[in-house]
Amino acid sequence: MNTSDNFLHSTEAIGKQIELRLQKLIPESPKSLYDPIRYILGSGGKHIRPVLTFLASQSDQSADWFPAACAVELLHNFTLVHDDIMDNAKSRRGNPTMHNKYDVNTAILAGDAIIALAEESLASGKYKFASEMMSEFAFAFRSVCEGQAYDKEFEMRNDVTTEDYIRMIDLKSAKMLELAAVLGAYSAGGENVELVRKFAHHTGIAFQIRDDLLDLVADETSFGKTQGGDISEGKRTYLYVTAMKSFDTLEANDQELLLRIQAKHTIEHDIHHAIKLFTHIGVIQKAQEAIAEQTTIAKKSLENIHNSEVREGLSAFGEYLLGRMY
Repeated sequence: MNTSDNFLHSTEAIGKQIELRLQKLIPESPKSLYDPIRYILGSGGKHIRPVLTFLASQSDQSADWFPAACAVELLHNFTLVHDDIMDNAKSRRGNPTMHNKYDVNTAILAGDAIIALAEESLASGKYKFASEMMSEFAFAFRSVCEGQAYDKEFEMRNDVTTEDYIRMIDLKSAKMLELAAVLGAYSAGGENVELVRKFAHHTGIAFQIRDDLLDLVADETSFGKTQGGDISEGKRTYLYVTAMKSFDTLEANDQELLLRIQAKHTIEHDIHHAIKLFTHIGVIQKAQEAIAEQTTIAKKSLENIHNSEVREGLSAFGEYLLGRMY
């Protein structure tokens, strides 16, 4: 059994507990509102964010991390529902997206209700730092919306830099992992808040760059999303932004490919062309180097966490999350 398998096995029970608790949070009616929410929450996923909340809370093993973990998972699913609508995505986790299974209006309303359920869950916890935790939740909620706004704005821009990209994924992706870790630390009494925040921040940056990479090179069935979806949608990913730095030195057909991606005018063959180009000009390697750099910073932040249960749990979490390459 490899590291990923060990981690999944050790946290499997946590995921199941989260699933059961989430289902209990959902009212029975109106079914037109809550059945779609049951659908998205039951459509799979590894519950990595609530697992992170649990791991960050283990300096006090009696900590009531459940309400916070459920709030994080609900907020995450809200982002999936609304992002899929905005991206016109057809599938998620190997299943039809909510707006495809139902309709756009239903998905919008369900997404809004998911946020209400998340706030109810977090408010139900008996926390010493309840005010700070609600503030962290609100900030993360606003941040992911800002990140999505930048993501969509970048699709209309031709001058997106690597720094722009990092700022966007910090808001859209890393803040969610930060929230999960920080709420866990607060639920255990507030120890290690800034250390776990730093760990989660850099792990989140690495995770999103890895996600960009997997979008292009991973097996579609295992990944749960259409291969090359970011290219088809004209996304300004780490790979694309890095490739554009070499635009003036590329051959005409490669320049035309990048311009088609930019204009969202790609064809099916362009996915294979992009893989070949990004490999040839070193973009794939640069992405892997960026992942390694962020991972190193994340690991170093754990050195100052004195509680071995927290330190070792977060270390295993990082190895699992950043080692996935299916």
